[in-house]
Amino acid sequence: MRSMRLRAAATFFLAALVAGSARAEDAAGLPALDADKLVFSISNMDPGVRPGMDFYRYASGAWLDRVERPARLSSYGVFDVMAERLRGQMSLAVAKAGEEAANAPKGTPVQQVGSLYNAYMDTAKLDAAGIEPIRGELDRVAAIKSFDDLVQVMARQIYVNGPILFAAFATLNDPADTTRNAFYAVGGGFGIEAGFDSILAEAPDDPRRAAYRKYVASVMQIAGYPDEEAARIADLTLSVETELHAAKLSPAEGADPRNRFTKATFDELQAQIPELDLKAYFRSVGYEVPQSVVMYEPHYLPVLSKLLRERPLGEIKDYIAFRIVRSFSPVLTTAFDAPELALQEALTGVGVQQPRQERLLKLLQDNLGHPVSQIYVQSFFPEENKQKALDMVERILTAFRERIPSRAWLSEATRAAALEKVNKFYYRVGYPDHWIDYSSVEIGPDLVADVINIGAFGQKREIEKQGKPTVHEEFNSSSATLPIVINAGYTPSINGFEVTAAILQAPAFLPDMDAAVYFCRIGGIIGHEMVHGFDSGGRQYDAQGNFRDWWTPSDAKAFEAEAQKLIDQANAFEVLPGLHANGPLNVRENMADVGGITLAYAALMDYLKEHPSENVKIDGLTPAQRCFISWAQMWTWKATDQYLRAIVAGDGHPPNNYRAVAPLQHLDAFYEAFDIKQGDPMWLPPEKRVKAW
Repeated sequence: MRSMRLRAAATFFLAALVAGSARAEDAAGLPALDADKLVFSISNMDPGVRPGMDFYRYASGAWLDRVERPARLSSYGVFDVMAERLRGQMSLAVAKAGEEAANAPKGTPVQQVGSLYNAYMDTAKLDAAGIEPIRGELDRVAAIKSFDDLVQVMARQIYVNGPILFAAFATLNDPADTTRNAFYAVGGGFGIEAGFDSILAEAPDDPRRAAYRKYVASVMQIAGYPDEEAARIADLTLSVETELHAAKLSPAEGADPRNRFTKATFDELQAQIPELDLKAYFRSVGYEVPQSVVMYEPHYLPVLSKLLRERPLGEIKDYIAFRIVRSFSPVLTTAFDAPELALQEALTGVGVQQPRQERLLKLLQDNLGHPVSQIYVQSFFPEENKQKALDMVERILTAFRERIPSRAWLSEATRAAALEKVNKFYYRVGYPDHWIDYSSVEIGPDLVADVINIGAFGQKREIEKQGKPTVHEEFNSSSATLPIVINAGYTPSINGFEVTAAILQAPAFLPDMDAAVYFCRIGGIIGHEMVHGFDSGGRQYDAQGNFRDWWTPSDAKAFEAEAQKLIDQANAFEVLPGLHANGPLNVRENMADVGGITLAYAALMDYLKEHPSENVKIDGLTPAQRCFISWAQMWTWKATDQYLRAIVAGDGHPPNNYRAVAPLQHLDAFYEAFDIKQGDPMWLPPEKRVKAW
């Protein structure tokens, strides 16, 4: 009876929150959704440019001339517009939860999200405490006298939501048999955010490295270290992380699963890092000692071993102290805001701080993903968006299913296996059928304690998975598939994809516009995720999600020839003067883009056959023309040079202005729609066009 009452009370408070948020949103001055915000519009086009000369300018030239990138953002396009709107929506929702938290039933999403909000917004309390809330963690580091002590600190940080120190071990699907879990050995993280760690491979005098060094010194000064000590630890941090970063797979190497899935016995694993007692580590974390481990970073542990042997233990302790302070800094004193902002400016070209209420959303995403997503879905996600998206998924899936038998470049056996994989696609839209129950987690006025409690909850859930069959947790990747993340994500091990509630919003999803517009925006993204199952990495998994080679050698060779066309095309694209797109790194995303818009267009044509009354010109443009313009406008953007350089160095996705046009050049229908001829700059010779999927 008690749980029934709690659920009823939770529903009441969520309903009240929804009503309050909806009313507040109307009056909150959220960005108007218009042409300036890249809602599809002919007013964003430059009709003075011939499509075959420069399709990007033709589709979006007026917007590029008219709209400036906001100074607070490193990039500005459709997804940045959506992110700003999402932040506005969620700022309203979590503030309302903060007002209701005291009276909400304990353990409900409103109580937990609201309490975390209130603790985070109490900056006077956080500033008064300084770094004392993590003094115990730093004291444990100071007390390290041996590698055995180091192992215990490494294990503890896993439990308290701290940094991954040097190396970690996690349970994930066994790549060869997705019905069971396996242990993975992964490298540790760095003090710099993922995606910008490429600066660790740059020359010592790179200004971004200098900015990171200054950041480390500032963080340690705030933590109470004298200036000279802080500067020494900054130099030490750059030295340690540069050495360890060199041992990791490059982004392009890491994108190929064949480089990630080497297995080692436990004894072989221990031999690579004899300094650390891995049995003690596993037992301290709460795991049974595994018989074998998947080497996600196959070259990393021997380099870590050398570093631990050669560096004085005092240096190791100083580096760990920085990593712990850095990891907890978002939930400590606001004194850390200034160095964080300076580093952000150096890395992205943007030196404008987001309001604190908006910065909270990242903390919620990383720590209370499902509770805050429940509030978002209840508040801002129309059910009709889910139903229309599901209809598109099924139509695009039908187009893919019908297309596979026509892939004459594949042998009959490989085509049959590919069709089986398409037929067994798993997919979900919007939000999970069953939310993860966080109700046992204590969330109160102590922000650091809250984060530690959440970490312990998550680690206990991981321990419970050991030795059990795998169970896919829907919409539960904090970086990719939470309902509040603007994304759609394919997961090879489940042979399926999830389309989040947050991406099923304008201007990416415009369900009230004509079919050409929404099929070739969100439909192209849905098709993109499907084709990830058949890109350079995804094709190495079978219909059950197992890592297995189901290709004949001749078919694999033919695939690589198709992929090489995309590599060559990207390598020829100049992002900035002297800087070209990264073809090997981008090949998977580029293949998914080509396949995504191809399938979306095919599904659109099928839809128009069923609805001939909609197969008409609008604003003088045919559905095919509106489709391709809609796609190009979706990827139109402006970005800082610093941000572009970071993308080229370490992001599997190419710059958006490349995505706006390059995939279209592989569709014959694109040339037909705009009468693009051989000799036009937009013309890609037929022999260079990819027809893989």
